[in-house]
Amino acid sequence: MHALGVFVASFLVVLLVIAISIRVELLGHLYADAASAPTTPVALILGAEVYADGRPSPALANRLDVGIELLRLGRVRALLMSGGNGTFEVGAMRTYAIARGVTSDAILLDAAGERTLASCLQARDSFQMRRLIVVSQELHMARAVYTCRRLGIDADGVVAPEFTGDRVLIYLVRERFALVFAWLEVNIRALAERS
Repeated sequence: MHALGVFVASFLVVLLVIAISIRVELLGHLYADAASAPTTPVALILGAEVYADGRPSPALANRLDVGIELLRLGRVRALLMSGGNGTFEVGAMRTYAIARGVTSDAILLDAAGERTLASCLQARDSFQMRRLIVVSQELHMARAVYTCRRLGIDADGVVAPEFTGDRVLIYLVRERFALVFAWLEVNIRALAERS
């Protein structure tokens, strides 16, 4: 029983150290709203759930609204919408933005963004992005900005409003573990690329 307690305590300390190191690295790169964000060529809008009828979930709608605000304020010239599930997710994102006055020439679609790492890699490799703003909810956005920066993209992030409901607790727990996984993934990837 004592060994289990030591293991759990050690694991929690590692989680804390990783979370603190990421937050320190991101100082000056996370913004509370579109008005305070720097100017960049593109906002990377990370996908989230789309309902069967094609409506974005509240989390995704919040992300899109912040991206649209960045565009309207002149902080970005285009929205790179990244998501998985083929074109269903990014198609719903595009439809939502166009219905709110965004022109189709200001929208770029990445249907290969199954995961946050894939979205950052696609932005860098397929869309040749070297500077961008990431838009998502706070915990996910911090993880995505960290991932993009570790992949060589000069990324900042703007927080989309959090969502509420029965899945918030799952989201909060998931993001804690996803942050550690992202840290491991990008740092191990960097070590492997150097070898």
